[in-house]
Amino acid sequence: MANPVILEILRDFDLSLYAPLHQRALSLGEPLPPRAGNLVKVVSGMRRSGKSYRLFQEMRALADAGIPQDRICYFNFEDDRLAPVTPQTGDEVLEAFQAIHPHAFEEGTFLFFDELQEMENWGPWLRRIVDTHRATIYATGSSSKMLSREIATEFRGRALEFELLPLSFAEYLSFNGISAPAGVGYSTAERIALEGALADYLRRGGFPAAQELSNQEAVPLLQSYVQRVVARDVIERHNIAKPRVATAFAQRLMGLNGRQLSVRKIANDLKSAGISTSRELLSDLLGYLEDAYLLFVVRERTYSLAESTNSIPKVYAIDPGLALASGRANSNDAGQRLEDAVYLELRRRAPGMRKEAITSLRTSAHGYEVDFALGDALDEKPLGLFQVCADAHDEATLNRELRALWEALDEQGLQEGILIAGDGAEATHTRDGRIVRQIPAWRWFLG
Repeated sequence: MANPVILEILRDFDLSLYAPLHQRALSLGEPLPPRAGNLVKVVSGMRRSGKSYRLFQEMRALADAGIPQDRICYFNFEDDRLAPVTPQTGDEVLEAFQAIHPHAFEEGTFLFFDELQEMENWGPWLRRIVDTHRATIYATGSSSKMLSREIATEFRGRALEFELLPLSFAEYLSFNGISAPAGVGYSTAERIALEGALADYLRRGGFPAAQELSNQEAVPLLQSYVQRVVARDVIERHNIAKPRVATAFAQRLMGLNGRQLSVRKIANDLKSAGISTSRELLSDLLGYLEDAYLLFVVRERTYSLAESTNSIPKVYAIDPGLALASGRANSNDAGQRLEDAVYLELRRRAPGMRKEAITSLRTSAHGYEVDFALGDALDEKPLGLFQVCADAHDEATLNRELRALWEALDEQGLQEGILIAGDGAEATHTRDGRIVRQIPAWRWFLG
């Protein structure tokens, strides 16, 4: 007999309740025809970044293509009525769906498993389902471990991995009903409107649920996201004995958004504040927070796999609005959030590249820093150099940013670099046959 709670959950689900569905730019490719042994499409990202709605978008496309609803099964394993979630829970989901739709598995089913990492030993269970069911399978998870350790162990060569970040600037405009003119020409009024929209985006960020709230409502919502990630994906999942340390460390990291990270310094600061900790614990917590997609650590580019570096890495939050809401007061300025947004956009534009394909770069001659080098570390040179300048109208600031690019272009043998200006017009800088294209940030984000 089918599990009555699971039957209720399946019967209650109605895709129309989530209309309208705002389209996300992340493409999952064409749906694979249902069959045993199919590749699994896995969408990973931080909680509340829109993974469920991206599945709904895929389900709507299937329905529009003529797939009957009785062949589409959606189930969220984070439902609190299920705890604890085990492989038996997953089996009961499929049994209940078959009880409702007896012929679905004969014709081939489209299975959507949301927050599958909540299931104990989800990897072996999903592999069994892949091998024994005629199905097309999608799954989401709120931990990057779902894409690295478990996927590498259970699904080597049998999964397609997709990373969903909060709304990009282009998606933010669409979500909020702001039109971005097509083509290359913009009127003065359009430019001013888009500059203002970017300033709002850097304050509000890209989490979908925060878009329709006032600033007074959005800030505590975003703070609650950080608290939930720290509590569920770090403290609870990794059995952290000092939860106060984890919470304080996460707040410090949000305040450091776009700046260098010294674990030693934070450990000393916390001890001075009466919070006992160690560098070893903070290093572990940093990895856990990155696994949970709360932040990313960007290191300096190196060309030798055996080469170590003593450089201090930078930390970037999953979202500029989240960092502003969660860091300490006055710890996160607009320039940092712009740099954060640029980093996130580079991740979106480089899907499938290996980890640390986006790095910082320091010149050999004078140690000048270029914010981002995009390219595989095993290549001979980066594919692109990107410098972020909050105010290109300030001559001293502009010259400082340009000198780093000129020296890096010369050392790397590149002809062109990009200067992304938060405040500044479009311009072209040339020197010794090399070019730096200065692009207003709002325009660069629109691609």
